[in-house]
Amino acid sequence: MKRRVFLEGVLAGSTVTVSCAFMWGQLAKQAKHQAVLPGEQPIVLTDLEDIPQTIIETIATQPTTTKDALVVPEGKSHEYFAIDTLTTGEFAQPEQLSYVQPQQLNFLETPKASSANVAQSYQAKIDNFDTYHEGDVVLSEQRYELLKSTLASLTEAQRIVGHGNFNIINLDTMLKTYARYSKRGAFPKEQLDFIDEIFSAEAKKYGFFGEKIITQLSAEVPEKEISKIPGTGHFLFHGEAHKLYDKVRSEVGDSLVLTSGIRGVMKQLHLFMAKAVHAKGNLSQASRSLAPPGHSYHAIGDFDVGCQGLGKRNFTKDFAETDVFKKLQDLGYVNIRYTLDNHYGVRYEPWHIKVV
Repeated sequence: MKRRVFLEGVLAGSTVTVSCAFMWGQLAKQAKHQAVLPGEQPIVLTDLEDIPQTIIETIATQPTTTKDALVVPEGKSHEYFAIDTLTTGEFAQPEQLSYVQPQQLNFLETPKASSANVAQSYQAKIDNFDTYHEGDVVLSEQRYELLKSTLASLTEAQRIVGHGNFNIINLDTMLKTYARYSKRGAFPKEQLDFIDEIFSAEAKKYGFFGEKIITQLSAEVPEKEISKIPGTGHFLFHGEAHKLYDKVRSEVGDSLVLTSGIRGVMKQLHLFMAKAVHAKGNLSQASRSLAPPGHSYHAIGDFDVGCQGLGKRNFTKDFAETDVFKKLQDLGYVNIRYTLDNHYGVRYEPWHIKVV
């Protein structure tokens, strides 16, 4: 939280001069800074954690831009990849949120479909969550471009505040920080409008049937009620969530790792948009991989665990074959929210521990 404290102090009225930025920039060149994906290796920070190195780099270096579409890095197709080096040079013009839908009705809206056919079609979508299905909600080409530019701005904001702090940052703080430290200035209005549309849209239209947990786009994560878990870059709520994690960690051992804890609205929005970009604007496909923003129980208590060394496979069915998962089952701690036969419209997530 040192980086966040620094940012809030700066935003409260402190002044950063060009000479200070240059001096810290020289110091930053002498240190190594490594931030990796959840589920890989623990985040390693240097002594310069006391200094907002990412801010210094953002001030001193012009962000890389490209007019081409964002490309998902090879091997980073799960929800935790970050497109840190990719931005877009031009923003799409705003228009009403529009979708490209097949001529046939969604199977859930077809009155003549039998319950058996509906169930079969539903299960087929869940089993093959990462592919296009008839009835999927897909953004138009122009809205897809706006999706990519919005994701690029959110990714830049995450780089400025740090991956860990971005898990709990709220909209207002993100906008103030972005306006102060981004080379682009204020967050583009058309992108803010698009964020509001995505957050406010009825998720059932995508095929996600879970309830909306957070109803305010600007909702805050109460910092007095959370703790950062050392060596993970993630946070957990005090009380039941933290106690459960400590208990399973002590009984399963060091092979169990925390791969995702609290995720505020901005973090969930970033993950959802990253999935949607990977799916070429298919919002239904994105919602089969993770809950749309506002619908994730990570915002109020749930967390993800994995097996040390398994990497991104911790977010696949492979985790269910590990000794860590089997031991969780034997100890009676497995209470999965998104089971194989869940009715939320989400893929099977054996790594997602239900707390709330």
